[in-house]
Amino acid sequence: MQDQDLQPGEDETLDELLRGRVRLLQSRKGYRTSVDAMALAWFALDGAQLAGHAIDLGAGSGLVAILLGLACPQLQLHLIERQPLLAARAKRNLDLNGLQGRAAVIGADLANPPPALPAADLVVCNPPYYLVGARMPPQNAERRAAHCESTAPLERFAEVAAALLAPQGAACFVYPSAGAERLLAALAAAGLGAREVCLLWHREGDAKPVRVLVRARLGPEIAVKLLPDRYLHAAADLDHAYTANIEAFLRSLGPSRELCG
Repeated sequence: MQDQDLQPGEDETLDELLRGRVRLLQSRKGYRTSVDAMALAWFALDGAQLAGHAIDLGAGSGLVAILLGLACPQLQLHLIERQPLLAARAKRNLDLNGLQGRAAVIGADLANPPPALPAADLVVCNPPYYLVGARMPPQNAERRAAHCESTAPLERFAEVAAALLAPQGAACFVYPSAGAERLLAALAAAGLGAREVCLLWHREGDAKPVRVLVRARLGPEIAVKLLPDRYLHAAADLDHAYTANIEAFLRSLGPSRELCG
């Protein structure tokens, strides 16, 4: 890919995220990433440095896969994204972050049979959160397709994750905490019955969690294992200050451009 292809277009921004460790091309008015991507990668790795093969279902602009790739130099990655413009942007973002040699983007709709890929040691998924008609959809078509269920509901994402997973692999999902029961049921119905659940809170002391993080493995349904809660920010900290555990994860991604001047 030529250098000019990695420059932002008129309708794009080029952002430095997570203390300058990631460079990300994003639409100005369309889909833009959120902290959920960082939380999912942090949870999926859980302090480990993985090798083998990982698949990102509904990859968007590619941030989750980029974080996995930066933290795990031996990990091979496939990103599956339905929207052609987002898939192309994800490919450019992989190149921007030096992952072009071990990551590939596949344009595919998960409503169809999944692409033939090597079995994955890790599947990660940040699926669309909102049912059609459950809330006012975004006017921007790219944002609407990214945030609202359409051709493939949550249950289909779970089925595809199970189909692509290696026997001893893990599928990790992030989802609104209010939808935890639906996610757990979808995973069990897809044959991912061994589930570990972690609640993600914006800040210590908040009244309710913002997301649920789930790690699931192939097998019959068994009792859900509850993991310790996770927090983005300590009780008294401002939003730009992450907890010590997240800061450790960020350091695993490599040197910060902010710190390097």
